[in-house]
Parts: sequence; C-alpha cells; structure tokens
Amino acid sequence: MTMSRAGAVGGNACARAGCGPVSYATQIATVGMFFGVATACSIPLWLAWKLGLISPRSGQQVLRGLFRIRTRWMLATGMLRLEADGFDELSCSQGTIFIANHPALLAASFLLAHLPPAACVMRAELLRNPCIGGCALAAGYVTNDSGPGFVRQGIKKIRSGENLLIFPEGIRTLSPPLNRFKNGFAMVAAKSGAPVRPIIIEYSGRHLTKGVFLLVPADVPLRFTIRVGGVFRADPGESAQEFSRRLEGWFRTELRDGPADVSTHGNAPAA
Repeated sequence: MTMSRAGAVGGNACARAGCGPVSYATQIATVGMFFGVATACSIPLWLAWKLGLISPRSGQQVLRGLFRIRTRWMLATGMLRLEADGFDELSCSQGTIFIANHPALLAASFLLAHLPPAACVMRAELLRNPCIGGCALAAGYVTNDSGPGFVRQGIKKIRSGENLLIFPEGIRTLSPPLNRFKNGFAMVAAKSGAPVRPIIIEYSGRHLTKGVFLLVPADVPLRFTIRVGGVFRADPGESAQEFSRRLEGWFRTELRDGPADVSTHGNAPAA
C-alpha cells in the first residue's frame, strides 16, 4: 500500500514506529498528556465559543492540530504503526460527508488528524465532558441524538461548505467486522446532494475497542491501516435506507476481501 504524504502525519515516521520497547508508563503518559492538553484547551475554547469569537472551521483546525500532535507522539514513542492511503485527494474537500467504520476509540482522533477540517458527529453526552466538551462546541460538532434535528444540522453544515465526519455504526464495533449502519448519514446525503467518501479503518487489536477499559495495558505497537474509498452519491429514486445498505455492503466487502473495484453507480470523483 502506498502511503499518502498527508496521511502519514510525519512522513515516514510510521515506518520507524515500534522499533523500541514501550512501557506501560509511556501508555499512561500518553493518555494523561492528551486529556490534560484537551482539558486545558477546552476551557478557553468554550469561552471563545460562548462569546462568538471563534468560527467552527477555526475550532476544527485547532482540534485537528491537537490530534496530529497526539498521533505524532504515539508514532515517535513506538506505540503506533499507522498506514494511511488516499488522503491527499481530500485536502480541498468542501461539503463532503466522510463516513468510517469505528473499531476502536482512537479511530476518530486519527481520522480528524488526517482529514481536512470537518464537523464530527458525536453523542450528545460528550458535550458535557470537561475534557472535550468545550473543544467540540467550538468546532461546531453535531450531536446524533436528535433524529430530524441531526439531519437538519447536517444539511445546514453541508450547504455552508463544511465537511462532516460520521460513524454510521453509531458506536464502536460490537459485532466485527461491522455493526448495522444507521441511516442518518444517508438522509443528509440524499437531501443535500453531498458526495460521500467512505473510509476503511483496519485494526486487529483489542485496545480501546468496545468494552475494553482505557487503562488496560495495550499490546503495542497498535497497528492501524486507513484507506479512502471512491465517491458515492444517492441515485435518483434511491431511498436513504437503500443508500445506507449499499454503503454498508461496500464496507463489509472491503473489510472481508480487502481493496476491490466495487461499483459506486458510475459517480465520478469530486474535484
């Protein structure tokens, strides 16, 4: 697999990662550093959001920077080996819906480090989390608990030129390789006409999968492969549920068989 320059987050650092022993102390330090920095940023970002001093895009760029620092740290300490392919072509994306499977908690941070600024769809309860709530509000993140409200917010974001990052499984994967998809992303795509870019995340470890506690010792290096698929659009007359099932089928095929030339119903890639 060819690694994209944008996806590498530090060039060939991932090729060098994992070359030395990694202690549990390093794992704990990584967790503590991330939550400490996130909490320190969350308060001023919340204040800036409350006073109307920061735009969603600026908030997204701040979070992107934080996630890139975390990813570089994990590569440098040997905790992570990461291959990312296809992200260069996404750098100028606007009004695009990115969807991905969600095998582990770290998946979201790796994606947000690689993608252009995007509003992530998240659980509403996370907005009350002191570590990330202020950051999420400043970045204009969208909650997925409001049904029609989520769809309206998503369409508004797309029409304003923002990108969305959605995990259609809703939660981390419980039944590998994939939970059944929810239809919210497909409703936003169908109603807004937005292109959908699927992103495959492959991870064979257990650390930070659903039900595994954050501080359980990890089997390092953690090995992630992330690759971007082609452009999908809802076909005329195709319902949101049908579009969702089509994308879910594509993910299942990719996760089972690896990269394949699966039809996107003739849609040409977005410029």
